[in-house]
Amino acid sequence: MRTYPLDSKNAVCRLLALSMIVDGHMAPSELRAMEHSAILERVGADADTFDAVVQQLCEDMLANATRLDSAEIELDRHAIDGLLGEVADPLLRMCTLKAMLDVVHADRLIDSREHLLIQRALRVWSTPADSGDVLRRA
Repeated sequence: MRTYPLDSKNAVCRLLALSMIVDGHMAPSELRAMEHSAILERVGADADTFDAVVQQLCEDMLANATRLDSAEIELDRHAIDGLLGEVADPLLRMCTLKAMLDVVHADRLIDSREHLLIQRALRVWSTPADSGDVLRRA
């Protein structure tokens, strides 16, 4: 996976994109929920930036896929933790998590993969940065 600067608009956009595609499809209601949340404006991104990040995420996921023979591509916990780790500011984390929740609730069906992503974000982002390795305790 490519890396983005800490607390950057691209890091936030990637988490929103992952929230949308983690269940295997991007629903129009999820895009509307993201737009309604105004998170893109908050981080200084626009629709073109978001679209580019979605494309980059899909490219990265395909390039790093370990299950090319199946119909699904999985990100492991370490990869997800890395993506979550690129958002460190507590207020930005809270705003991003709120937008991610809005997105996964938009189609009124919480898929198990969406649930796991949100659960992982809560676990990683609720761990104090100075308390040691997040993965050891997770």
